[in-house]
Amino acid sequence: MLRTLAARGGAALAATIPYAAAEQSTEAPRQRKTSSLQRRNSVAAPAAQLQRRQTTATPPQTTATPPPEKPKPTPDTAPRVGVFLDDASRKRLAEKWPDKDSTTALFVLDEGLEKRPEMYGSLYGERATVRVVGADSDGALRGACLCDGTEVKASGSTTAVLKIGEAAFNHAEPKKAVEGSSGDPWPPTNEAPLSGTVCRADFWRDETCLVEPSLKCPLCQFMEDSPCAAVFKVWEACLDDVEAKNGEQDKEKKEADFAVACAEPTLALKACVEKYPDYFGEMFGAGESAAPASEPAPPAP
Repeated sequence: MLRTLAARGGAALAATIPYAAAEQSTEAPRQRKTSSLQRRNSVAAPAAQLQRRQTTATPPQTTATPPPEKPKPTPDTAPRVGVFLDDASRKRLAEKWPDKDSTTALFVLDEGLEKRPEMYGSLYGERATVRVVGADSDGALRGACLCDGTEVKASGSTTAVLKIGEAAFNHAEPKKAVEGSSGDPWPPTNEAPLSGTVCRADFWRDETCLVEPSLKCPLCQFMEDSPCAAVFKVWEACLDDVEAKNGEQDKEKKEADFAVACAEPTLALKACVEKYPDYFGEMFGAGESAAPASEPAPPAP
C-alpha cells in the first residue's frame, strides 16, 4: 500500500546584538568623560526627530494578496482522461491518416465514469508517448501508452482509443468496439512514437493541463470513490494497525499477523467487491464465473 508522507520542518530565529550596544561596553574612559551637555546635544535631536516621525507619519497600507483561484472544469465537458497529442504529433498523424487531421487528438485512457478518472490522477500534466498499434472495426486507431518508460493501460483494455476534435470533449456513452485485425498500421520499427500530455478533457485548455496531479495512491482513490468505500476504510485501518504494531519486523511475520487480525475485514471487502461487478470487474475480475470444479473420481471398486 502506497503511502504519502508529509515531512515537517522548523525554522529557527537568530537574534542579533546592535553594533552600537556592543561598542558602548568597550568605550574608552576618555570618551565616557564627555560633558553631559555635549551628550544631551548629540542625543536629543535625533530622539526628537524619531518621535516626530512616529507620531506624524502615515502607516503604510498593506493589502493581503488573495490566493489564486483554482481552475474549474469546463462546463458540459466529459471528464475523460487521456493523452492529448502535441502539435507536432497531430501533424504527423494527419500526414499518415488525413481523415484524422484535427486541432485536438486524444488517446483515451478512461471515459470518466463513476469517478474513475482519479485512477490516473498522479499522471496529470506528465508527458507521455503513444505508439499506434492497431485499429478497431470502426476504424478508430488504438495506441499503446508509456509514461516515464512505464506502460499505462486504458480502463478495460491494454490500449487507448483515439478521439479527435469535439468528440474528445463531448459526453458520449462508451461503445464496445471490437478490435480489428488490420495488423500494425504504424510499424514500430519505422515510426517514432507520438507524444503528448496526460490530462482530463474538462481541464485541458490552450494546450495546457490545468488540473493538479493527485499524490494519493491511485488504488486508494479508486476504492474511496467506490460503493465499498466504508468497508475499504475498515480494512485499511486494520492494515495500518498491523503495520504499526509490527514495526520493522520481517515481511512474512507482518503478512501472517495481517492474515489473522484482518481476516474478517478482508472477507467483508471481498464480498462487497463481488456485489458490484460493473464497477470492479475490469480491475479485480469481480463477477467472473469461477471455473467449474472437477467432479471427484468415483471410488475404486
